[in-house]
Amino acid sequence: MENKPHCLVLSFPAQGHINPMLQFSKVLQQEGIKVTFVTTLFFGNILQKLPPSITLETISDGFDNGGVREAKSFKPYLEHFWQVGPKNLENLIEKLNRTNYPIDCVIYDAFYPWVLDVAKKQGIFGVSFLTQNMSVNSIYYHVLVGKLGVPLDVQEISLPMLPQLQYKDMPSFLLNYEKDPSFLDLAVGQFSNIDQADWILCNSFYELDGEVIPSY
Repeated sequence: MENKPHCLVLSFPAQGHINPMLQFSKVLQQEGIKVTFVTTLFFGNILQKLPPSITLETISDGFDNGGVREAKSFKPYLEHFWQVGPKNLENLIEKLNRTNYPIDCVIYDAFYPWVLDVAKKQGIFGVSFLTQNMSVNSIYYHVLVGKLGVPLDVQEISLPMLPQLQYKDMPSFLLNYEKDPSFLDLAVGQFSNIDQADWILCNSFYELDGEVIPSY
């Protein structure tokens, strides 16, 4: 048996999250690491074919026939997924651990903070992957620590290491938070336990975020 590390890469079921994690998976594979790419059952059925060197596995989010559309709206989708996801992921890791290539680490989309608890329970490394650029994540982080209040009620926003921002520059779900808090709560929730992760990875260009990245 060839002895190579095995990473399970778990992506949030949205194309903007799938793409950066899949590209990173290809880099890992080129470095001689075995990669198992994981998404939801519904999204896995519509995902374009992966490179043959990367294995695809799926877990159920409870809405296997339509994802968010089957759930009718985002909030009940997230609530149910967060209930069934940990056990379904744990079952998958246990299944893969019975093969010749047990899992060494889980690289998970930071939108899934609960994955870290599963990784710790299984005794493997948990690596948080921030799929959005650091400037955007910086905005979410300042909401978390209370430096930026929502819903926004000012026209100009000044945050550390970022240029002066206007009301219109901000993510839309900061503006209508009271109407639907689900999206912002998800984005801010990335940081709920990120300090406990074994590593933190960022999808970014240093040349664009060079002032923001060192501040974290």
